[in-house]
Amino acid sequence: MESELSVYSNSGGNPEGQNPVQTTAFFGMIPTMDQQEDKADRVHLQLAKELERALAAERKARGDTEILRQALEAFTSRSDVDEIVSLLEEFLNRLVPHECSAICFFEGEGLRLHSLKGDSKKCMAAGAVIKQPFFQKDIRDAIRPVLFPEPGSDLQAGDSNVPVENGTFMVVPMRAGVRNIGCIALESRQGEVFDETGALLAQVLANEAAISLENARLFHEVEKLTTVDALTGLHCRRQFNAASRIEFRRTLRFSLKLSAIMMDIDYLMKVNDGYGRIVGDKVLAGVADICMRGIRTTDLHTRYGGEEFCFLLPETDKKGANVLAERLRTSVAGLRFQTDKRNFSVTASFGIAERQSGTDTIEGLLEQSDQALFKAKCEGRNRIVMWTEQVGKFWKPG
Repeated sequence: MESELSVYSNSGGNPEGQNPVQTTAFFGMIPTMDQQEDKADRVHLQLAKELERALAAERKARGDTEILRQALEAFTSRSDVDEIVSLLEEFLNRLVPHECSAICFFEGEGLRLHSLKGDSKKCMAAGAVIKQPFFQKDIRDAIRPVLFPEPGSDLQAGDSNVPVENGTFMVVPMRAGVRNIGCIALESRQGEVFDETGALLAQVLANEAAISLENARLFHEVEKLTTVDALTGLHCRRQFNAASRIEFRRTLRFSLKLSAIMMDIDYLMKVNDGYGRIVGDKVLAGVADICMRGIRTTDLHTRYGGEEFCFLLPETDKKGANVLAERLRTSVAGLRFQTDKRNFSVTASFGIAERQSGTDTIEGLLEQSDQALFKAKCEGRNRIVMWTEQVGKFWKPG
């Protein structure tokens, strides 16, 4: 006996009004075993890819967290500005892909470029001032990174006035507490490389570095107050005494030349009495500035007394010290000071001593230069006297 399906298919009849096309389509919609397996494989593959992406993202997040921890530890252990900036550049390279970076600090109405890294072709050296960059208004009070050019922006590469020249760049504020002390400009030529994660990482790094930089600034200000005379900018006696003893020992060890200059501003007391101590302070500061610009960076200096300055000259004999003293004497005499009463100038006296074979302490050398200074003042001031044994006999304490 033939099945109803066979009779129906062969006879062309359509019992119960059924459509043969619909019946065939119905069986075609039922997936085969192979199709079901292929679909399951695709689902499993998609799930595996998503899982791998999730695991990769988690590994990257853990790695980024570890780098941030290392950065925080490194920043907090440094008090030197250049070291902190160098560390900031190092960690930025590890966390945020970029081709060029510029680290700047706010100075007045502009930015001072502190460091430029990467393959930027801009001819800008560290210390250059970038006046009125177009993003300054946006970044001075910003609390999060700013991307340039923004969508729809018509800014061109040459409009930025920052040391980057192509591609998209991100400016990250360096926020210490409630104010921004500077910013980081990161440049990328790889299209939209700066994403939300990269911006967040850059901001965390910038803020941590900014706090350390601010702490370093405060540390150096406090250190300066304890080592530098506030009025003259010369080292205080305590700092000078410690450094001069070290230099004297080095001189003895390597049999080097060493000379000391003791200097006194002539009749400064009369200036104080005639024009007031404010004018007298201006004289002290002006003379000290002339001296600081006249000596070498290796020379030690101090405000030895009220109007007395002392300079210790490593690897310098008495002839070299005399050349310096004469140059300073001439420069001081050329200064002019203005007051409501009249303009005036001052002079200075100098005493020089070179370490002799019998001088075995720094105190002895300084005493000899002081004896020579005393002789210069007794002979009429505004002159230079070199220490000799005869000068030593001339000097009488008190």
